[in-house]
Amino acid sequence: MKILIDLTSLADNFSGIERYALNISKQIIFNDKNNEYILIFKNSIHEKFKIFEKYNNIEIRIINGKNKLIFNQVILPYHLYSMKADRYLFLAFPSPILFRKKGIINTVHDLTCYDYPETMKVFPRLYFKFGIRNAVKVSSEILTVSKFSKKRIEDTFGINNVNIIYNGVSEVFLASDSKNTDENTLWARNKYGLPHKYLMCLCTLEPRKNIELLINAYVELRNENKLTLKLVLVGRKGWKIEKLLDDINTKYVNDIIVTGFVDDEDLPLIYKAASCFIFPSLYEGFGIPVIEAMYMNVPVICSNTSSLPEVVNDCGILFENNNKEDLKYKILEFLNKTENEISNITKLAKKRSKEFSWCNEAVKLIKLL
Repeated sequence: MKILIDLTSLADNFSGIERYALNISKQIIFNDKNNEYILIFKNSIHEKFKIFEKYNNIEIRIINGKNKLIFNQVILPYHLYSMKADRYLFLAFPSPILFRKKGIINTVHDLTCYDYPETMKVFPRLYFKFGIRNAVKVSSEILTVSKFSKKRIEDTFGINNVNIIYNGVSEVFLASDSKNTDENTLWARNKYGLPHKYLMCLCTLEPRKNIELLINAYVELRNENKLTLKLVLVGRKGWKIEKLLDDINTKYVNDIIVTGFVDDEDLPLIYKAASCFIFPSLYEGFGIPVIEAMYMNVPVICSNTSSLPEVVNDCGILFENNNKEDLKYKILEFLNKTENEISNITKLAKKRSKEFSWCNEAVKLIKLL
């Protein structure tokens, strides 16, 4: 069987969706020597896939393009029609609207555009609504990343061909144990200007991630003299974040550190140095940063919404979604825990995080293909 995998999104922004496409694809190739694969890239092959160029069952295709919308909806489908395959696998974003062939398998990571439309700009919201609705119509199978998302997709579109292929803990974390030395941690602190101890949040800094709630809770706890730790926000700046950061009380502006995008290789060290990981997101299809923190033995505080209770599974501290007072209470609850209590939580969390494996999920997907 010949399977085409669209990896063109890896040339653009690199968020959780692109990370999913990259890791699942790599593990599919590592674990399947029976099928043939066509890997499609935009402008150049992604560096993580150069090791596969000499594989006998792998064919690499490069499609050139600049404008993201024109590329995805015009240039990409034009080239796809000339490529014969038994399966067309779209792991990041829905297949092009103009592309119609048998064997299309689309991934719908979440229904943010339906459930939390106010957290998106108008055009992206309408674009994703139309794209997801089209994906449901043209796909032989739909993939998603949690039980929560599976139920929402089935309920919204009245379909029963939705399959769960979870996210996993990336290789950079699995290989980090030998690199987590005090010397390397100090190096990471110096590189990103981090304090010795801090509360941490990692995400694209945008409305859906509810960073405003976290900042407001943090500032209030500081004003109440109940908190001394600094707050580190890790991730690229998204929609509306500049105004939010500009409005921070000047009294604490130096205590809220925004790192910007962090290299994957540095992430384990930044997690390791954190006292606690806080994830206040309004809505998630899965929530990769949560299992990364759990794997790195960092206590997790997150909202009790969408997929997050499913992922955390009683191995973290949950607060009521979008409730600032409850978030403040849970931060203080964490700060009052003994070392032994924290150790018990992180041991359970580490065990839970190991249940999410890219390799295992890829094997599940190969069987589905």
